[in-house]
Amino acid sequence: MPRATVADVLGPGGELSRLLPGWESRTQQVAMAELVAQGLAAPSHVICEAPTGVGKSFAYLVPVIQHALATSTKVVISTATIALQEQLVRKDIPLLQQIFPELKAVLVKGRQNYVSIRRLGLAYDGQQALFETREEAQALRQVAEWAHNEAEIGDREELGWEPQASVWRQVQSDRTNCLGRKCPEFGSCFFYAARQRMEGAQLLVVNHHLYFSDLGLREEAGGILPPHQVVVFDEAHALEDVATDHLGCEVSAAQVRWYLDTLWSGRGKGLLADPKREEARGAVEAVRRANEDLWFNVANFSGARSEETVRIGAAHPVENPLSPALDALAQALENLKSRANDDNESTELTAQGTRALEMSGSLRRVLAGEDSGLVCYATVPKERRSPSLSARPLSVAAMLKEQLFDRMRTVVLTSATLAADDSERFLFLRKRVGLEGGLAKRLDSPFDYRTQARILINESPLDPNSEVFAQATARWLARYVQEAEGGIFVLFTSYRQLNAVHDLVRPSLDRLRRFVLRHGDGMARSQMIELFKRTGNAVLFGTSSFWEGVDVPGNALRHVIIAKLPFEVPNHPVTEARLNEVRKRGGNPFVERQVPEAILRLKQGFGRLIRTRLDTGTVAILDHRVATASYGRYFLRALPPAPTTVFRLAEEMEAELRPHSAAG
Repeated sequence: MPRATVADVLGPGGELSRLLPGWESRTQQVAMAELVAQGLAAPSHVICEAPTGVGKSFAYLVPVIQHALATSTKVVISTATIALQEQLVRKDIPLLQQIFPELKAVLVKGRQNYVSIRRLGLAYDGQQALFETREEAQALRQVAEWAHNEAEIGDREELGWEPQASVWRQVQSDRTNCLGRKCPEFGSCFFYAARQRMEGAQLLVVNHHLYFSDLGLREEAGGILPPHQVVVFDEAHALEDVATDHLGCEVSAAQVRWYLDTLWSGRGKGLLADPKREEARGAVEAVRRANEDLWFNVANFSGARSEETVRIGAAHPVENPLSPALDALAQALENLKSRANDDNESTELTAQGTRALEMSGSLRRVLAGEDSGLVCYATVPKERRSPSLSARPLSVAAMLKEQLFDRMRTVVLTSATLAADDSERFLFLRKRVGLEGGLAKRLDSPFDYRTQARILINESPLDPNSEVFAQATARWLARYVQEAEGGIFVLFTSYRQLNAVHDLVRPSLDRLRRFVLRHGDGMARSQMIELFKRTGNAVLFGTSSFWEGVDVPGNALRHVIIAKLPFEVPNHPVTEARLNEVRKRGGNPFVERQVPEAILRLKQGFGRLIRTRLDTGTVAILDHRVATASYGRYFLRALPPAPTTVFRLAEEMEAELRPHSAAG
């Protein structure tokens, strides 16, 4: 009997149409599935831009499931958002398991999500020395009761509530604090049970953060993901940013203080509360003093600069008293091991010493300056938050080429927004992530944007960074909302402009009895979205996280208003360094990096509007540069082919405003 093809599952009259009454086969979905199947067979890497409505999760799941089952190998699916993870694990994969009943799939979580029975017992026995408040002791007892009597999986989500960080840190599974098979609790270990489920599954669902953290650990043979040769990155537009964060390092003042308090707090609590460990307390206090001195030096280095982030270079060193103090603390903890009562105590002391050495090494790496392809910088918030020191790779392309693309049989990159132009070359993406060759395709949208959507474009030449622009936007929005049925997203690139427009227009919205949600008012994004959906005609003011990963079909979202083109902030050290790198080789960083990046983000924002074949609505772009600047045509060319109307944001005010405005 010939092997089933993807069309046998996804095509007209296929398995899904028999399983789901009303299932409509989509030519774009079948085309993507065939492309992925071709990549798996070749083998070859695959890039596929699949607009909303294609059904890309089924388009890659079907061929990779067929491949995994036929070859008895594992496939990893990595997503950028929890929402997509939940859709895959709770909806899409269970449906496909009705067609492929032999398929086993697991959601893989980071090790720190699982409670360690051994560490829980250690914390419980030593709680009087470890915890300062009754609330912490009560939380520990509740975690212990759950872990011993109720837990099946043993992770924080199953626990159902969030214990204090000080409690969970003492009981979580930890790579540096694990006895492995020597552990007396190995047989009941939740983390190793999760690893066994991984070993028995063909499909492993992870998030990008875990995947790239694991990629770094795999270089030290410390990864948790089992061997695999196929990985699918859904929401792959986020790949460069996530890889940049996880292939670098960071140490903050708060992180060091928290670590020291777990050893020896000012109130006599911590691992060193036992009188037998008293000799190491002096080393803790020395680190505490060095910690204050280092961040004082960092603050002096940043000086009176207005930016929160400041580049660090070898030419302007920052004195580092903290690394030597952490090294001495690690040695003091090592010295205590000879008097440890058992493997538990010895392992805990080793783990804490390892943490000290890791922080010491990270600090030296950052403060050495940018001599090995790293961008090193200090973050000194103007508000009373924790300062930090960070090192990020200038480019992740070479690392990803070597550690990912050269080692994997097939890597699939897919998203609704991967191409910064209208071609299938994906040059911008390839340059950023280090992918050469392979199969590539841009799929058409299954939606009819000519009848489902319309685009409004402002051509009033108001500087989109000015107060005048915020005033004009608020006046226009007050009029627009009067006629607008259904829900409205008003998307900004900064909280400053969001708050300015919100405060100006809020009285008008209240008079119209429109329910208003503002990002930054303390409500979680998921709660805001649920409330927005239920209300049906709310107005939501959102910043960057609302430009993507938000799915609000139907009348609940009929209007998306984009205040400003979403260019990267050019003065962040990593962005600045990458732009300078383009200049050094004679390129134009605005054209080569800033415009393509902003196009992809604009496509993400636009994509919030039409989520189904029945949706209709309007996208308004208030930044005049999309209509008046020479590069504006690239933005417009990247948007779906919807009817476009040009309007003036502040026609009656322009004579009054023109002296204060910039031509852009």
